[in-house]
Amino acid sequence: MPLSPAVTVPTPPLAGRAVGGGGSPVGDILAVTARPEVINFAGGLPARELFDAEGIAEAFRAVLAEQAPRALQYATTEGEPALRGALAGRMTARGLATEADDVLVTTGSQQGLSLVAQALIEPGDTVLVESPCYLAALQVFAFAGARIVPVACDDEGIDPAALEELVVRERPKFLYTVPTFQNPTGRTMTADRRREVARI
Repeated sequence: MPLSPAVTVPTPPLAGRAVGGGGSPVGDILAVTARPEVINFAGGLPARELFDAEGIAEAFRAVLAEQAPRALQYATTEGEPALRGALAGRMTARGLATEADDVLVTTGSQQGLSLVAQALIEPGDTVLVESPCYLAALQVFAFAGARIVPVACDDEGIDPAALEELVVRERPKFLYTVPTFQNPTGRTMTADRRREVARI
């Protein structure tokens, strides 16, 4: 029997971590991009005219013509095995010995960050981040209960001296860094700086 329009169904209470989470800064940025009178440089959205819609459609048609049952069926949670194998081969060729079982394919950076936070962060753990840092990463770490500590950066990325001081003082769970085309600055760490950060 359908509910009468006059019946009010109570909303279940949100979990404590959701109540204090606030809004989404990335959602706020993207909401502005929906306004046609605004050209928003904050969201990092690619130019629509650069989308290769026909090329993508052709790729879908080819896959569906060659192996539709496989493409449309559920796959392993870790991701398509052939893709994982190809990614492992690429990493191995670049000097990091990798097996397909070492690779987890996600639907984007946000899912990857959420999985890392769920797996590694206990409430109160310290996470070091670049300053400035990708807003959505900050949100995920805060939602997991992390204590977020920014590390000073310069034109080459993370300042090694500042990082070393914070590692000794804070004993962080991990450091979150984007060494290539960092978000939001776009900078790329030099090879020497990467080695120094890895050493620390």
